[in-house]
Amino acid sequence: MLSFLNPLLLLGILGACIPIIIHLINKKKAISHKFAAIDFLLESKKRISVKFKLRQLILLILRASLLTFLAVALARPLIKNYGGSGAERNIPTSNVIVIDDSYSMQYAGRHEPFFVAARNAAMKIIDTLTKDDEAAVITCSGMASQALPELDYDKKHLLDFIEQSRLSYTPARIAPALDAAIEILATARTPVKRIFLLTDMTRNGWDPAWFRSGQERLQRHVSRIHIVDISEGRKLTNRAITHVEPKLTMLERIAEGHIKATVSNFSPTPAKDLLAQVFINGERVAQGFFTVDANASETKEFFFTIEKGKYHRGWIEIAGDNLSIDNKRYFVLNTFHKLDTLLVDGDPKTNIYESETFYLEKALNPGREHVSPIKPLICSLHEVDNITFSNFNIIFLCNVETLPSEKIRELEMFVKEGGSVIFTLGNKVDAGYYNNSFGALLPHRLHAARTFSTSSPLSEEQPLHLKTAEPIHPALRILPETRMDTLSSAKFYRIFYVDPTPLGNCRTILSFSDNTPALIERQVDRGKTVLFTSSIDRDWTDLPVRPFFLPLMQQLCRFVSGSVLDDVQKEILVGYDWQFPCPPDLNALEITNPEGAKIIIEPRFVTNEKAFSYKETNMPGIYDVTVEGKAHPQLPPSFPVNVDTVESNLDKIDQKEMTAYMGGTNLTITTSPVGEGRDVLLGEAKKTLWGPILFLTLCILLIESFVSRK
Repeated sequence: MLSFLNPLLLLGILGACIPIIIHLINKKKAISHKFAAIDFLLESKKRISVKFKLRQLILLILRASLLTFLAVALARPLIKNYGGSGAERNIPTSNVIVIDDSYSMQYAGRHEPFFVAARNAAMKIIDTLTKDDEAAVITCSGMASQALPELDYDKKHLLDFIEQSRLSYTPARIAPALDAAIEILATARTPVKRIFLLTDMTRNGWDPAWFRSGQERLQRHVSRIHIVDISEGRKLTNRAITHVEPKLTMLERIAEGHIKATVSNFSPTPAKDLLAQVFINGERVAQGFFTVDANASETKEFFFTIEKGKYHRGWIEIAGDNLSIDNKRYFVLNTFHKLDTLLVDGDPKTNIYESETFYLEKALNPGREHVSPIKPLICSLHEVDNITFSNFNIIFLCNVETLPSEKIRELEMFVKEGGSVIFTLGNKVDAGYYNNSFGALLPHRLHAARTFSTSSPLSEEQPLHLKTAEPIHPALRILPETRMDTLSSAKFYRIFYVDPTPLGNCRTILSFSDNTPALIERQVDRGKTVLFTSSIDRDWTDLPVRPFFLPLMQQLCRFVSGSVLDDVQKEILVGYDWQFPCPPDLNALEITNPEGAKIIIEPRFVTNEKAFSYKETNMPGIYDVTVEGKAHPQLPPSFPVNVDTVESNLDKIDQKEMTAYMGGTNLTITTSPVGEGRDVLLGEAKKTLWGPILFLTLCILLIESFVSRK
């Protein structure tokens, strides 16, 4: 059917009368004067006169056509296929309007963000409904957290919902929204059931796997699907920071920051000299330029120095474009935590390489230039009397034979007040003495030591190996999989068995290959104790020379001290939960989002572990964690939340793919601007005609210019 978007402009066709009137005026006969010589010439040029009149007629037709076609083009004619039959428009209908509120809808088009255009289109659809039509409005991001709305006849209620809807910062989730729309329409009693989907058509939002099972449900419960492409069919381009990897190196006086950033160019043209800037605590500390080829990515590194003893909030950003939300990425750096650790060496040797604590000290503070936040101090049994345990965060008792009774009582008080003790065993340890003297601290009573064979292949018994407990203990979760894979490489030739009955609230961190405990932790009031059932040197095992030893010891110290905070806080994607183990003396904490809104959360059990869980990560930025308005030493003061950059690629799904996904469902895809009236919203302009007509008008103008000069 032929129609016009601006039919009033057809009045411009009357302008075609102007050249006709001028032509008729010019046809008025002039006063003639007889002159013999001229009569002779006119008689000889009759054929020229015929050509002249024909040229004038052609010019008349061209000029009239020029004005006519220009008026028709400005009226914007189109041939379109309506979204439903005439009967469909004359009977009550049930409608679900789905608004894509993913963060790609923040794309600022020619006039306004796509989301604003989508809301306006939804309001126009509501306005077209009759009093007998019912409707519901849903957003793509709201399906996970909101109850399904009921179909409603109240237009004001529907318009209020649209007006109050806001953009989310999550990727598009079209499939769950279609599921919800089908569920709403399945209960409708009207014969005509329609879904209106207002989206920018980016490919990321579509799940092909869903349509393999969803086609049949669509055909059974939905009469027609109208998809309105808010981007008007245009190809969209974008540049985004798709990955940021911050690192921190602790030097003697300062901390050195290192940011590895990746910028992706989702467009067919190169991005040249794209400025990127790194900010720490609101101040710019580094900058550089990216030159990224079309549809490619580039990674650069930025270096800077920051003050030790603080938590630093930072971000990296690039110059803005039509979609600005993914041009900035947040991170948090921790230069604050410092653990004073006492290593009591129960078997010192003249050769330091054979001392009980040699490998342990190197693991806790491995380098001279790059200073570890863990500060170990070694002392012998003879020096313990001069040591005050409360001056330390962690105490290692390494193959210690005995301790004075007053120091044992001091050790117990140290743990109850929040300190941590780690027992490692050896040939000087007597099980009976430990059970009697350290029973208030040990996770299990020691039973007996057992020796396994050496690595000789002729031996019947082979050395034991390590393996993780199930579920994985919190002390190990932060370690990378590459480290975890090396567990089984360590060999143990002698271990202590323990009684199976624990002495308190205990958990196994690591086990041996024969399922006996290897590393056990116990909560004692505010503090923790850990028992390692083998030696910490190379007398009973080769663990100290394995790659896993260093990260295991460092992370174990962080865990028992309550400082499971890494130097760099891992980012959380928008919409994902933030979780953190609950310190024993805490019953609540408060989290402040980037907009300043606060929420108090209480701990709950997550996989048999008491932890805090925060679900309201609805926007990118840095979230603050406080207890009674102050930072807590065993909690990170803040954590970063960033958008999922899978939505940054604005590659669009084409109409042929969409039709294939929908199967036999009646489908209409509209790519025309949403402000062009009811018919365009409810149908698809199969072919717009004003472009070809404007081109034809230009051709006529060129021909007229050529003819008039002859």
